[in-house]
Amino acid sequence: MHSSSSSSPDVRELLARRGIDPNLSVPDEPPFDPVAWRTQHYAAKLAADIPATFRDARPDHPQVRDWISRHLTDPHDCPWLMLVGNTGTGKTHQAYGALRHLAGVAARSNRDFRWLIVTHPDLNAAARIKPDGSHAYAIEPYLAVEFLIVDDLAAGKASEFTNEHITRLIDHRWSHRMATIYTTNLDADALETALGERALSRLADATQVEMSGPDRRFNR
Repeated sequence: MHSSSSSSPDVRELLARRGIDPNLSVPDEPPFDPVAWRTQHYAAKLAADIPATFRDARPDHPQVRDWISRHLTDPHDCPWLMLVGNTGTGKTHQAYGALRHLAGVAARSNRDFRWLIVTHPDLNAAARIKPDGSHAYAIEPYLAVEFLIVDDLAAGKASEFTNEHITRLIDHRWSHRMATIYTTNLDADALETALGERALSRLADATQVEMSGPDRRFNR
């Protein structure tokens, strides 16, 4: 057998050939900060979920802030929040503001926090019968999520079929005491006409906040 008299180049020589300083030190990775990660993750999800119009929403209504405090004290002993008022009085603003505040608290506490936002018209559209059968599972994510906002309750065109879905959603979250914010511009009589007595009975357990004043959209 013939042995080679020349040795193979070492790692330092190979690095030098590629123009890499073999004496270059690799900086240590900073330690993982779970609070910073959650803060960034929640901020990105909020930016994706909340329309740009409400990106700076803050819960500045005293009763909404009181509800937030009660929810943070014991979310399982806190009623729903129902924001009622005419169009443009700030209902959606307060709902998004409450979500932003709760997400911030969860991030600082390094706590997992899952939420969804849906308008009732969008929920109706998802629940209408479709050839692919996707309507059968349309409300499943909204049944299970920890925190839910249903905006514009009883708005838009509904049917007996889609009303069954919203009634099921309301009943499920009421039975399991799951944190939910509803907004609507209808009074109790109109809600009962639109949703039925069973749904209204569950909604009556909510903390109701009356939003009043002129349409903010015309006073900017």
